[in-house]
Amino acid sequence: MATLFCTPVQHRTLSDLENAGVFIDRSRRDDLDPDDADLLLSDFGLQLWLRYAAEPSAYSTVFVDALMADEFPALPPSTVASALRVLIACGRDKTNNVPVSEVAGDVHLPLTHLCGHVAVEWLPSLLELGADANQATANGVPLIATAMAAEAERLYLNGGDLLVAQDSLFRLAKMLQSHGASLTQPALTGSPPVVLLAFNGYCAAADVLLSLGAACNTAEVGRGGNTLMHQLAATTRLRPYSFSAFFLFILALRYGGDPDQVNFTGVTPASLLPESLVQYLRLTQKMVKQAREHAVHMIANPETVSGNETVDHVPAASAAMMREAKRLCDAGQDPLRAHETLFAMAALLRQRGMDLSRPHADGTPPVIWLASQGFCGAAEVLLAFHPDCNAPVYEGNSIMHFLAATTHHPRHAIYADYMLNTALRYGGDPTRPNKAGNTPLTALSAERVRFVRAGFFFIEQTRKRAVQIVERRRAPRLRQHLPSQQPAPTDPLRHSAAAL
Repeated sequence: MATLFCTPVQHRTLSDLENAGVFIDRSRRDDLDPDDADLLLSDFGLQLWLRYAAEPSAYSTVFVDALMADEFPALPPSTVASALRVLIACGRDKTNNVPVSEVAGDVHLPLTHLCGHVAVEWLPSLLELGADANQATANGVPLIATAMAAEAERLYLNGGDLLVAQDSLFRLAKMLQSHGASLTQPALTGSPPVVLLAFNGYCAAADVLLSLGAACNTAEVGRGGNTLMHQLAATTRLRPYSFSAFFLFILALRYGGDPDQVNFTGVTPASLLPESLVQYLRLTQKMVKQAREHAVHMIANPETVSGNETVDHVPAASAAMMREAKRLCDAGQDPLRAHETLFAMAALLRQRGMDLSRPHADGTPPVIWLASQGFCGAAEVLLAFHPDCNAPVYEGNSIMHFLAATTHHPRHAIYADYMLNTALRYGGDPTRPNKAGNTPLTALSAERVRFVRAGFFFIEQTRKRAVQIVERRRAPRLRQHLPSQQPAPTDPLRHSAAAL
């Protein structure tokens, strides 16, 4: 290296860099961009290499200055950008096994994973420079899992609900997907990102991956024909993950998950569920199927909607959401799906100062109106943005009261039943009374009361368990002092799902 610095820049060669050990991954030399080659050959580039790449763990300090200043603009400053270029050009971004301590498995996260944790704003720039969107940790956990977990935790620490998807999760997942990240890349345990996220408490992040196309019914090679549905069903029998597993299992039904697909030995996911959950599964299956068929019919035949309002006579936010939902459905999208572009639309409308919960002239909440037109996915997005679906919105009644009352309307009972159960995930409480002392449950039939109560209990327990898991993971060092526990690794995701 001293010889390199003593050699004039114009006389330095890539062979000189290779002989000096600059290329941690020698294959990077063959594919080196001319501009990156010029940077590496310069004094500035070599200084950056010495500071951030020479020592195996030095790359972990590249974000320190920004962290100290708490400044993360959309693009990294020029010096940081150059340092990232150097790290990728020499192959240091592939390093994933540098020990943090003498504890086995306690290693530094790879560069991309570290960026996703502490400087997610710069992750797109890092990937555009050539970093691998499918980079895995030493334990095989893919980038999409750690980055989504980090974003979900940021949302949680800012008061977000671990079960409720937000626009930032969709944007992050779409960005990673656009750079080639696989939604189903398994860890060394064989668990795909959906499972890793859900069983570590980040159920909303797992939901986002399902929404973006993570396979529910595809059997992985060497897994005996078992699908994601088989894995989730089997894990409902493991106490630490039972609620999260069943929560994702039920969500997967909306994304085409098949509980009756057999594996190579003829076993179906449904047969792996405890008997107490099978009845709830079948009722949910029926509800989702009916809601989808009803929504498709309503959208195809808008004149059949009683009291239908045109978009010219509703609040601008409702009209914009309906237009986007109609565009998606015309393109073949599922009307029940809370599509990522609907989240983006709602975020844009809110950014422009529009009130997404502004009632219509007759007092109807936008959630109810959109669902009544068949656009249940758009209605669900508004639930995600709604501050409190238990708050009174009209004459002391909440959205939950509206939905419960609408289950008695012959034309709207199907969508109302579906949305009432969907609202439970967004904090809807069917036991909250209105000013008259009536709860949403009092408006339901006896059969619906049992189903809604079961769903409410199950979702509340899922939320409680998710919070417990995340809080335990946030204090891993405390667990190291417990003799019955294994030392917690730096690698942020781990679980012991049911073996299949």
